[in-house]
Amino acid sequence: MIRKFPGVRLLLSAATAAILTVPAYAQPISVDLISGPFGTGSYVLSNALEQFSQNPDSGVVINSSETPGLVYNARFLNSDDEARKRSIMAFTAGINYLARRGEGPFPEPLESALVIANYNLGAVWLASFDASLREPADLKGRRVALGTPPQILWTIEPMLVIRHGWELEGDITLETLGTSEAAQALLNGSVDAAIIGGYANPETGEFLPSPQTVELQSAGRTLYHIPWGQDAIGATIDVGIPLIHANIPAGAVEGLNEPLSSFYDAIHWAAYADFDEEAAYRVTKLIIENVDSFSEYHALGRLMSPSALVHGWKPEDFHPGALRAYREAGLLE
Repeated sequence: MIRKFPGVRLLLSAATAAILTVPAYAQPISVDLISGPFGTGSYVLSNALEQFSQNPDSGVVINSSETPGLVYNARFLNSDDEARKRSIMAFTAGINYLARRGEGPFPEPLESALVIANYNLGAVWLASFDASLREPADLKGRRVALGTPPQILWTIEPMLVIRHGWELEGDITLETLGTSEAAQALLNGSVDAAIIGGYANPETGEFLPSPQTVELQSAGRTLYHIPWGQDAIGATIDVGIPLIHANIPAGAVEGLNEPLSSFYDAIHWAAYADFDEEAAYRVTKLIIENVDSFSEYHALGRLMSPSALVHGWKPEDFHPGALRAYREAGLLE
């Protein structure tokens, strides 16, 4: 005969319930996130990630802070060994390329950073109000306005495509004015073409034009778009510059009546190899689980999706902890 002990059953049920409500992680890991200047997409989306980490079940506590910019982030972490072990940063593929080679703003080569997750994919190209400017060769002897000299996406990468892809370095007069200043220069006729662009979700085709691109669209004049060209992007990639082929969909910007061949620079959160693997796993898992909620914090968050988090990268480009999270989620093999 089996005797029943209600009191024991009650105790066992309470114990089981207690086990089931224990957080997945017994001890949260503290992570510093250095983002970008106040008000930028990097700053706002990084702060959103900090907010998500306040869930007691996340297993990680993220402390996001403003920085002067993404070049600063690499310099800072490479000057502080302890900070490298506990920090992730807002970064781009283009900046990492220059840092590895010790070029541009980096006086000496730095270790390559490893990817945690994309949060934006930026695309740029040249546009003009002059209907005769449709192909790269049409720009010979013309004046073209770009961003400021330190800007990777808006200045340095376009210059590299002009050099390695178009092979027109020296044939075009390049003026590094700034993004809004470039738009103004095109509007007042002091240059023949200017850099425009924005941010995209490559999986859905959704595109969000940058502010100066919106300004040019609102001028009431026809914009003519000059594609970089797939061959030019390929030639630039072949010399080691980490661009991603991009086709900007027709209608993304006024006057763009057919898909345009451009490139993406992956704007992402990154860490160095000595960042804790378990911390990288938990941060990446948190990003995946909340990817649809970034849109509540910034318009650029609408462009984030599970597949866009890993777009353009090979498995070996990721931090081992991040790679584990993506494989677990079925986003990478």
